[in-house]
Order: sequence, then structure tokens, then C-alpha cells
Amino acid sequence: MLNAVFIMTKSKTSLSKLVIWILAIVFLWLIVTHFTQTTSILTALADGRWYWISLAVICQIFFYPFYAFFLQSIFSLFHVGLGFRNLLSVYIASKFTDVALPISTVGKVAIFVRQGKRSHIPPLNIGIGIGFVVIFELTAFLVVSWLTIITLLLQHQPHDFLQVTLLIFSLILAVVLFYTIRLVVMEKTPGVVFLWIMKTLARISGQRGLNLKEIETVFIEAGNDLKSNSRKILPGFCIALGTHLINLVTFALIYLAFTGHFNLFAILAGYVAGLLFTIVSITPQGVGVAETVMVATLHSFGLPVPQAAVITLAYRGLLYWLPFFLGFYFFSRLELKSNTNKN
Repeated sequence: MLNAVFIMTKSKTSLSKLVIWILAIVFLWLIVTHFTQTTSILTALADGRWYWISLAVICQIFFYPFYAFFLQSIFSLFHVGLGFRNLLSVYIASKFTDVALPISTVGKVAIFVRQGKRSHIPPLNIGIGIGFVVIFELTAFLVVSWLTIITLLLQHQPHDFLQVTLLIFSLILAVVLFYTIRLVVMEKTPGVVFLWIMKTLARISGQRGLNLKEIETVFIEAGNDLKSNSRKILPGFCIALGTHLINLVTFALIYLAFTGHFNLFAILAGYVAGLLFTIVSITPQGVGVAETVMVATLHSFGLPVPQAAVITLAYRGLLYWLPFFLGFYFFSRLELKSNTNKN
């Protein structure tokens, strides 16, 4: 019996080491394939006005602990206690999986689930926590986006492609919010189709032993948690708005660094366009798609294409591409720490 346990433990440790090696290869591949882009980002940053760039970098340094605080506030709704330091480390590590994996959300869930197991937190609870983090974040983004679209319409600057894409995305999120409200307020159990979708997502993220009844029970408990902690929902939503505000300020500072003037409408439209097409794009973190849309949006406000491209490259690089180096470091440390604990 002890021999069988030893073999199982050894096989799990070997599997974890294999995961590290595979992702290390992916990391090296990303360095090679994105080397030109990375050097272009650094060159673009160097060409900007250093004082605005420095403030943009400070904003992003502040963003990470603030986002960890946001994670903590949403997880507390479901009594998931990973701790601020753990959340910060795992979130930074997820910046690597966001770029390395085709479906970034699945990678984010998987890495949080692995960390939750070390704290004896059920994977479904972690998954629901991350799910509601995404819901809060996207709902806050829709508020910012529709305020931006309305402002642009009042200024007679319609952007039809943004309006149509945002409308479709809003309808999808409205369905999710409807089922959430139905679960909490009306105390209705999730439907079979919804449960099957959740089971499929759980299987993709590595949780294959779950049945529909277990998933239904956890969602009912989550609904009860939301109802009993309803006073925390509005503060959590305000913190989600705060995460967008920090990134919006970062974009505004980069815009100032390369243009020397402030255009509120261009900044709002550029931010919304970039994040919207990062979300809806089929490529990891919207690579290629988001950059193209951001450049086109900024150009529509009179910026020359080269200048719009530099602003886009610097902003996207600071938020998405450069952090994956730091993310890989934190990811490898978490995996090695996990292996040490198993041994």
C-alpha cells in the first residue's frame, strides 16, 4: 500500500516537473517569436517623454496589489481565503499563462485551482470565485464602455464597429447576469444546459471527476453566499471600476508621453476598443486584433498612423507583453514550491 502511494506521489511530481519543462519551452519560444516586438516596445517606451512613461509604469506597479485586493474582495463573498500575498503571486503568475495558453481564462482558473488545493479549498469554489471576478470586471468594463459610446455619440463621433461589437458582447453578459440574479434572488437551481457547460469548462481546466449534482450543489451554495453577503457586492463592483480606472490612467499617460497633448475622447475610445477586442478576440490576449483596432481608433481622431502605432505598442507592451517575463518567474516558483511541499 505504501509502495503504491509512493509511486502515485512520484508520478504526480514527475508530471508537475514535465509541466514546468513544457512551459519553459513555451516561454523560450515566446521570447524568440516576440523578440522583435519586445525590442520595439522598449524602443517605443524609450522614445516617449520619460516623466509620463515613469508615471505610467508606477500606475502599473500599483495595479497589481490593487487587483489582488479586488480578487480578495470577490473571493470573500464565497468564503474563499487564499490570502493577499498568495493572490498577488498567483495573479502575477497568471500573466504568463494568459499569453502562453490559447484560452487564457482556462489557464488562469487552473493556476488558481492548483494554489487553492494547497490551502484545501475545493476546486469548484475557486472556479466560481474566478468566474465572479470575471463577471464583476466585465460588468464594470461595460459601464465604462457605454458611458464612452454615449459620450462619443453626443460629440457626433460615432464608431459603428465599437457599438455593434459592444452590443453583442453586452447581450451575452446580460444572459450570464440574468442566470446569476435568477440563482440569487429567485433561488432557482441552474438548468441542465448551464450545468453541462460548467462541467465541460471544469474538464478543460483539469477537473474531470465532477458530476452535475456536485456542480449544482456548489452553485446553490454560491447563490446563498451572494445573498448573505449582498452588502459586499457594491463595494466589490466599485473596486472593479477602480481596476479599469488605473489602466485608463495608464493609457492616458502613455498617450501624453507620445503626443504631448490630452484628448479625452481619443483616450476613452482607444481604451475601450483595445480591451473590447482583447476580450472578444480568438487570439491570446487579442494579439494582432486588439493592436489593429486600437491603431485604427486612434487614427480616427486625427493621430498619424505611426504615432497611433507607437502609443498602442507601448500600452499593450506595458500591460500584456512585458509582464509575461515576470509571470513566468512567479509561475515557476509556485510550481517548484508545490513540488517541494509534495515531497
